[in-house]
Amino acid sequence: MPPSSISVRVPATSANLGPGFDCLGLALDVWATITLSTKASQGDHPLARMADNAARALFAAAELPPPPGYAATYEGSIPIARGLGASAVARAGGVLAANALAGDPFDREHLLFLAAELEGHADNVAPALFGSLQVVVRGRQKITRMGVPLPEGLKAVLLVPELRMPTQKSRKLLPQSLSRADAVHNASRAALLVAALGQGRFDLLDEAMKDRLHQPARAKLLPGMYSIFDAAKAAGAHCAYLSGGGSTICALCSDNERGIADAMLEAASSREVAAETLITTPTERGAEIVETN
Repeated sequence: MPPSSISVRVPATSANLGPGFDCLGLALDVWATITLSTKASQGDHPLARMADNAARALFAAAELPPPPGYAATYEGSIPIARGLGASAVARAGGVLAANALAGDPFDREHLLFLAAELEGHADNVAPALFGSLQVVVRGRQKITRMGVPLPEGLKAVLLVPELRMPTQKSRKLLPQSLSRADAVHNASRAALLVAALGQGRFDLLDEAMKDRLHQPARAKLLPGMYSIFDAAKAAGAHCAYLSGGGSTICALCSDNERGIADAMLEAASSREVAAETLITTPTERGAEIVETN
């Protein structure tokens, strides 16, 4: 008999990391729980509906009928439409729980492909499933990814505005093409960023985070974005960037995290951006099954 309930914990994620548009993602030690259960009816939470749809897509891919009576539920406080991978969390959790319920017909690499097909891009799904910093490359029928070990002592200070920036809306602002100079600018800094994080070269992170592709366009939706970056760095952050499609701003640091959070909050308030802060760390852990009944 299949279990009546399977629960999966999934970390929030921070994608793009400055120049790494659609190809870099970082798992954060902020968690949500997706449960497939016969004991509860699906509520109206949009992330529960996403998880349920992801579970159904898994069964369809496995050519199995969805088991009757199961519904997805969501528990967690990851903000929606704030650039912290909430939809990727739901979809990663849905496919992982359904895969276990179906008898594990797919490995995690294929779960990444299935969830990314639903999500539309893989830079949030990969760290949600595998943890750590993930580099992703999308092919026609395959996603190639590699995890990068994280240096010790790295912390993440998040400024989370009340402003929602749905990804589809903010992506419409992005340029359709880049000059050769801008393309080289981003490619070189994305490569530098991965190397700097992999070797713990915090002194290189500010230069490595500079972007000409998506942040300048998205800054139009978030007043004072660059001022908040500057405030975080003046308070001791190694770098700051727009997390995912926004509106969250992430500052990476080694110490003085409370002072950095306060400086970011003050800079946001000066531009009348209502926000709260959250101090966390990157995590090497990805999604995990935590309970089966």
